This record gives sequence, structure tokens and C-alpha cells, in this order.
Amino acid sequence: MSTRRNFVKQAGAGLLAIGASPAVYGFAAPQEEALGLQPYLQNPSADGMTLMWRTVDPSYSYVEYGTSAEGSLDIARAVENGIVLANITRHKVRITGLAPDTKYYYRVCSQKVLTYGAYSKTLGPVEKSPFYSFTTLGVTPRDFTCLIFTDLHDNLALFDKLMDKVQARGITFDFSIFNGDIFNDPASESQILTLITRYNQRVDAADKPALYLRGNHEIRGPYAMQWSSFFDWTDGNNYFAFSYGDTRFVFLDNGEDKNDGSPEYSGLVDFDGFRNRQTEWLRDELASEAFANAHRKILVHHIPIYSWTNGWDPGFIPCFDLWDPIFQTAPFDLDITGHLHAFRFHPKGTQSNPFPLVVGGGNLESNGRVMVLIKRGDVLTLKALDVNGNIESFPIYAEDATLSGVSVTGGELSPAFDPQQTSYRILVPTLICTLSLAGEPSSETAIVSGAVTGKACTVNETLSLTVTADDGTTKTYSFTVELGTTGASLPEMSPQNIRVYPNPAEGNTLLHADLDRHYDDITVRILNETGNIMQTTRTQGKYLTVPLTLRAGIYIVSLSTGRKQMTASKIVVQ
Repeated sequence: MSTRRNFVKQAGAGLLAIGASPAVYGFAAPQEEALGLQPYLQNPSADGMTLMWRTVDPSYSYVEYGTSAEGSLDIARAVENGIVLANITRHKVRITGLAPDTKYYYRVCSQKVLTYGAYSKTLGPVEKSPFYSFTTLGVTPRDFTCLIFTDLHDNLALFDKLMDKVQARGITFDFSIFNGDIFNDPASESQILTLITRYNQRVDAADKPALYLRGNHEIRGPYAMQWSSFFDWTDGNNYFAFSYGDTRFVFLDNGEDKNDGSPEYSGLVDFDGFRNRQTEWLRDELASEAFANAHRKILVHHIPIYSWTNGWDPGFIPCFDLWDPIFQTAPFDLDITGHLHAFRFHPKGTQSNPFPLVVGGGNLESNGRVMVLIKRGDVLTLKALDVNGNIESFPIYAEDATLSGVSVTGGELSPAFDPQQTSYRILVPTLICTLSLAGEPSSETAIVSGAVTGKACTVNETLSLTVTADDGTTKTYSFTVELGTTGASLPEMSPQNIRVYPNPAEGNTLLHADLDRHYDDITVRILNETGNIMQTTRTQGKYLTVPLTLRAGIYIVSLSTGRKQMTASKIVVQ
């Protein structure tokens, strides 16, 4: 098997890696007039992958691939209407019939076309690239990390700085998305080649799919019509969807940011018809089994339909009238957009948006951002990284840190338990009580802390149950102890007017209680922290004296007369 380094050495007359000297028909350095382009992955699916690359000179090319880089390999090549494509420089080969969720190795092979006559062809020797690899998609749940760029507008210096910060932070990723206005008003093939060469190289597009979406600036410029020929999308449409594991990505295209009658377009656009056709496709996608079965759903398009006012064409928000009625009931977890050159994160509902909305940064160091979308199990997180290495994190969906149920003994929960409500009362029959409290987490991996068993509690005390999910997400439920209306009658005097002392007290000493008046029948109970009665004394009077024979610890002194609770106080015995 050739290594990439060996391949560069071998390629004196063939394919060269990016940055090497130009070869006869290999990949040329991006600064050369005749640009070549390394392979890059396009249009990933469960059973296929598209490989695209460019040779300097007209060539015949094909792909060798298999589940191992050793041994025999299958061959895929491009055929159109019975003709094997050759004598071309831009190559696109679709590999089909692959197994889902499977890793494949591949290399591209090219032969320079020496002559291409009507009745005979002459090809040069075969030159082969090093092996690369990719993994097909599938519906098996899969974690991922995805890099997302928007509105770079040809600023390679900014792109390099952002990628340098990605590498400095040790962020590994599985694929990348370029969400529009990455190419600024395409004017020539060399402009596109120079840009895509750098973009692909930095995001490892030979091994990781790089998905390019159109923004409004890819529509403009004398070479805009040819821009799409550098990419491959499902059914040839630059609106499409695919499932990465159990996550469904839906990509849309807003078209231009002004209405079709704007003078800039000279009557040569029909985005109204394009948007109508796309909207019908969107309805079909949302009704599809693939969308319904997806655990997470991500929407991606360049121009946001929420959160901005169109200063170029006031009142015109492309696709709002078509998409907003659909989005209001669509269960997307996140909407990823750009266009505004100012990074913003808008929680659900803050801009009439029915799901969280992120607007990417711009093409200056002050506003440039690379977004990092991370899925780990159920957890979905978006991060935004700037050129200074600062990173903001936005939890889109955290692991389940809720309780599915609560059990209480010794009191009555009020109101009835609702997993989304976090504040409750526990109604008890007397001012002194013994409670048990426990909670059941909704997630099997979550942990509940704060449960109590046979705990002596007093009125106005608050107990808490905290749920901690596997990703560290927490939620706390509080339970305040109150005297229930069906319990004992309220005392005749306020407990604040009863003085119990000394506190702290010695283990073998006299405990005193001063009351507001004389009582004939008083019961003094001493309970430990678990609610067990340690002492009981029957007495009478206004000024009480109770001998203590206790070990060091914390105790509760309960005074009652007849069936009426008078007070309950905590004391410390030293």
C-alpha cells in the first residue's frame, strides 16, 4: 500500500499532493495557473459516496475501493449514456452498493490521455493516490462532531486562524458544513479552485465529507453558473437531507435576499418558482419515515427567516411566507443560519422562532466564528469559537435530568407530582414529623441525591432532591414542610414565645423551657435526628425543668399539651 509521502515522491509524472510542484497531469499547487485538486467526499449516504477531484491535464480516472486497503479492490468509474468519461480534468465518481455504517478505503487512479481520436485512444501510465477512507451513513445511533462555517467571503486568512484554534483546542470532527457565502461572487474557475483547495485541505475532505451549501453570494458573479459543478448533492438539488446515525439533517436554499424583480438581477432569476418547488419537497421530507424516525433533527440554510430586518429590500424575508407555517409545527432541535455577519444565539421563542436559532459570524476577525455542533448520546451542544480561542457553549438538548416520580411517607405531597415542576409542599399532621422522601429519575444513567429515610423534620424546613444526568446536567426539586389543614389544630400560642435553653447543652444537665402561662398537662419529647424518641417527660407549669441524659449530638425537643403541638426546637448536646 502506498503511503501519502511515498505517493508524492512517485508522482513526478502523475498526481501530486496539494503544495507540491505541478506535475504533468497530477494535482498542482493552488498558486499555479493550471490547478489540480485532491479528492474530496461529497453526497454521503448509507449505500454510497461521491468522490471528486481534478487533474491538471485531461485524463481517464477511476476509483479503487474496499473494506480493506489490502488485497483485491473493486473499481468504480463515471459512465454517462454509455460513455466512460475520459479526456477531462474534473472528475466525479459515485460509488454505490455499499453497506451502511461501514468503513471503506479508497484511492483515485488517473491515466493521462495522450491521444483521443475518433477511432483510437492512447493513455499514459496509471498513477495512484495514497489510500483515504470514509464511513457510510446509517440509522444506527452515532455520536458526531461537526464544524460549521458561514460567510467567509474568500477570507482564507480568517479561515486558517479559525482552523488553527480548532486544532489548538484538540477538537476532532467527523464532517464539515460550509453554510453559504463561502465563495464571494465567483468570477473564475481558478478563484473557486484556490478556495476549495484550502477549505478541503484544512477540513480533511478526502476522509471527512465536506458539505457546501449555496448562499446568496454563490449565486452572483460571472462564474456562478459553474459553481455547482464542483459539488454533488442528492438528485442534483442543492436542497437535500440525510441521516447521520439517528440525526436527520435538512438543508434548504433561500435563494437571493431580494425579490425577483430587483434591478440587480436583470430579469434573469426565478427564485419564486424555485422556492415553491423546494417547499413541496420540504413538506415531503417532513412527512417521510426517515425524518419521523430520527432522534435529533437539524435544519441548515443560509438566510434566517427570523431575527432580522432586510435593509436591502425592506419587508422581504425570503421564504418566510412559505416556511414559517411549516416550521411552527416542525420538531427541529436547531436552526443553523448565517448571512447577518454577527454571531447570535436565539433561544426558542425569543424571535418568534419555533426552535433554537443560531446565526453564524462574518468574514472579519472581530465577528468570524467557527461553530462546533456536538452530539453525545442524547446530548446536543453548539459551541462558537473565535480567532482568539474564546469559546461559547449553548446546550441545545441536555440529558434527561428530571424525576419521573416522587415517593413521600409521613406527609402528603402538594400539588400532585409533575416532572416539569420543581417546587412542592409536604403537608404534615403535626409540627413535629418523621419523613421519608425519594425520587425516581427519568433516565437510567441519572443519579438522585438528597433522599431521606425516617428523618425528623420540622415545619418550614425545606428538603431537596437533585437529579444529575450523565453529562453533568442537574435539576433540583424542593419540598417545603408545612402543617396540613387536616392535621392537629394550631397551638394556642406562637412557638416564638416559647424559650428552650441552654442550647448548646451538656449531656447530663437540666433543660429549661419558659412558657407564656401555666399548663396542667405538658409532654416533653426528645427525639434524635432519625426521629426516634430518646426521652419522654410528663410535667406541668409555666417554667419547666427537664433532666437530660443524652450523648453528644443534635436532638429535637417537642412540647405538646393534650393533642396540641406547642413547639419543636433543635438543640445541640455537647
